Amino acid sequence: MLFSLTPKSKREDFFDREEELAKLHQLAQLYPLVVITGLRRVGKSSLVKVFLNESESPSIILDGRKVYEMSGGNISSVHLLRVLSDEFAKLSKSQKIVNVLRRIRGVSVGGNSVEIDPKEFYLSDAFEKFNRFAEKEGKFFFVFVDEAQYFRFYGARGGEELRTLFSYCHDQLPGIRILVTGSEVGVLHDFLKLDDYGSALHGRGVGFLTLKPFNFEQSVEFLRRGFEEAGITPGFNLEEIVSELDGVVGYLVLFGVKYLETRDREGALREVLSTLKALFERELSELSRRSPRYLFLLKSVAQGINTWSGLRNVLHARGDIIGDSRLYSLLEVLEKMSLIEKTPDGYKITDVVLGKMLKEGMI
Repeated sequence: MLFSLTPKSKREDFFDREEELAKLHQLAQLYPLVVITGLRRVGKSSLVKVFLNESESPSIILDGRKVYEMSGGNISSVHLLRVLSDEFAKLSKSQKIVNVLRRIRGVSVGGNSVEIDPKEFYLSDAFEKFNRFAEKEGKFFFVFVDEAQYFRFYGARGGEELRTLFSYCHDQLPGIRILVTGSEVGVLHDFLKLDDYGSALHGRGVGFLTLKPFNFEQSVEFLRRGFEEAGITPGFNLEEIVSELDGVVGYLVLFGVKYLETRDREGALREVLSTLKALFERELSELSRRSPRYLFLLKSVAQGINTWSGLRNVLHARGDIIGDSRLYSLLEVLEKMSLIEKTPDGYKITDVVLGKMLKEGMI
């Protein structure tokens, strides 16, 4: 169902991403590590889950948000092993995989449950066993690391143990494929540290896929198909809704769900914008605690002051004599968090809805 708030896993529930699915298939054949990026709610998790569902290869999912929440923000191997136990239990439905699990040191299989002894278990050992299985079966074993930027809170070295493991898989285990997603594009890169000479992943061949929002026509068609699927012919202009919400599929889905619930176009749109406003405010509040300059810069960019010199001048005009290096650093952080992007015409707010709210003073 198109108007579903949970990530999709079947192609029939997934709208107009054939090109991206084909690209992901190509990248997974070529690269041991594939990075999928894009705005929040643009459909990254759905894309990978549909791909995995169609691949007919075994896979596990490590959701960074789940592990982060479970750990209270300080992820240890204990928290990671809890998630792995659940993922291994899902794999145990296959007798072939059960045989693999039983050969992994520290893993005990009993019925539909799997227990892991942290004193005996090594993830590299597990991946080695899965690699042998995958090569024997002529398949890949996929490790899907969703919202991977949260794993920068793993261990005492910002996730270096995981980067080292990914590097080992990249170089030595051809049957393992690691798929990584993240909304905060730059922060995700900060976790993987692909450009850092000191990182275990530096210099490795990596495939990249950026998932873009739908264009205007795709967005209108998505809404039309979603309502058609629900047996509804809305008595309003779908183009007007897209003009308000742009092409982020999660926003369009939320509108569809709210309208099906209320049959009230204006009320549904208000609820969506109110939900997004609360989400943006929470995110920007956390950012402002680090420096109030962040919000000022975002509002300035939304108002059209979108060059480095223009932003410096407007800060100086309000008595904030900021150094050049500090301004560069602030803008770099906003880029890394996917809040702004640099274009040939200057900086712009990446999320159209956020940009409108900032420009109109709603945030």
